[in-house]
Amino acid sequence: MYLYAVFFIILLVRQSSALKYLFVPENDEFFNDCSKQPDNALNINGIFDMSNFTIMQKDDVIQMSGNITVIWQIHPGDRIQMSFQLFRFDRIGWVQTPYSMTVFNICPILYDEPQYWYKYWTKNIINKEDVKDKCFYSGTQLIHKPFELNLVFELTGLPLNGRYKSIVTVQAFSTKNVKRETSICVEVEGHFERLN
Repeated sequence: MYLYAVFFIILLVRQSSALKYLFVPENDEFFNDCSKQPDNALNINGIFDMSNFTIMQKDDVIQMSGNITVIWQIHPGDRIQMSFQLFRFDRIGWVQTPYSMTVFNICPILYDEPQYWYKYWTKNIINKEDVKDKCFYSGTQLIHKPFELNLVFELTGLPLNGRYKSIVTVQAFSTKNVKRETSICVEVEGHFERLN
């Protein structure tokens, strides 16, 4: 009986420990437009002027550099909600996975070090002290040092294999909690490679 208990504990610990994965995007430009979205859902070029920003894929690493300027027409003081959902392609269509997250007000924590997006993106903004109170308000310019986007994640739960896509939606709400007319939707498609 004791051996069964020890075996069960070892199995449980092994199953509950995080697995490390590398996400490899399919699109060299990284961002895709969302499918099946209403006309008032804008893409990455609806939130940022990307004309001075370079995205290049080399092997499994995305290299990024340059400046982006916010062009999304919302009001200073709006609450900005951001949601992330992960979908898996299963035979003939996309199926939602248990991996999702909604941040009801991203502005106060956009540059917080413990956050995922800081590790992969906002830590590379060199003028963050000048823009951290401006969030995604129109006219804000984010100046980046050149950086490599190496999307390594530690996830618990079921193993990941096959094609996946992450859908990121951004919505703005007035001070009276009324949703603004336009929203942002971006997809990133790719596959996961297990590293451990």
